[in-house]
Amino acid sequence: MKFATLGHLMTEKDIEQIPKDWIHDNWIYSQEIDLIRTKGRITGSKLTAEQIMNRPLEKIRNEILELAKFLQNELDINLIQLGALTTSVTDGGVWLTKQKGYTGFVNHGDSYTAAITCRATQKALELVDKHPSGLTLSVVGAYGIIGEAVSKILAPQFSHSILIGRKENKLKELKEKLDGDFEITTDLKTKKADVIITATSHPTALLNSRHLKENTIIVDVSQPPNLSIEVCNKRPDICRIDGGFVDLPKVYPFQIPGIPKGRIFSCVAEVIMQAMENEQRNHVGNIDLSHLHKTEKWAEKYGFKLNELTNFGKIIGQ
Repeated sequence: MKFATLGHLMTEKDIEQIPKDWIHDNWIYSQEIDLIRTKGRITGSKLTAEQIMNRPLEKIRNEILELAKFLQNELDINLIQLGALTTSVTDGGVWLTKQKGYTGFVNHGDSYTAAITCRATQKALELVDKHPSGLTLSVVGAYGIIGEAVSKILAPQFSHSILIGRKENKLKELKEKLDGDFEITTDLKTKKADVIITATSHPTALLNSRHLKENTIIVDVSQPPNLSIEVCNKRPDICRIDGGFVDLPKVYPFQIPGIPKGRIFSCVAEVIMQAMENEQRNHVGNIDLSHLHKTEKWAEKYGFKLNELTNFGKIIGQ
């Protein structure tokens, strides 16, 4: 199988980090990358996160579909990974699988991302010698694709969990799927949380200093980030962690512009691993926890790992 990541710019300045030969009239796409066991490309829209969230949904979806068909018909791609907000605007990829013209497979990559989010949370608590059984967790974006899976796995481990989302009906649906001591709320109720996980589709930073108690750990999975570097600089007591990143196996010469060397989004790692496994299936919509655990086994097999925890690319503790 040949794969392609399908993402977008976070801000207008991001285009400056893209190699010029990747920038084409309508879209961004790299040369074909040979990863020994499979081949793929980095591709995406020139639109920014804010533009994607503010423009008409139908227009954004049609642009994603046109790029998917171009990748399939012109570049021989048969597996697409939806990155960042392209997942949100296609109902977790479900919409794209139902469109005529694209006949390949779709994976949002969020299964492995959710697994790595849980691992990063566990690793952060190990660093400060704390156990979740005595702590309060907040999940912002709790009924989203990543948020739901993370809530299912982590909420039973914490003393109390606060599950946050914008839509009350969606939170009530989530409530029926979970175990543990938790509450649901549409308020940004993070002030009492010892650990916060953000997994939203908000186009700008969502949290600020007043939302954070002293010594809070924030695993920020959202792209764009939900906590800015400015807040981190003003609050040295808090520990923000780049969520959704893993280390590349050294044998893979794969580099996404703007990402620290040797690292990769875990969602991209998932689609690479699926291509290597030649698994011809869609992985869209809500996460199947059995598939999530399978991606962890794939990672062990192919050498993707979460080594050092980082904050905006800088290793924590250095």
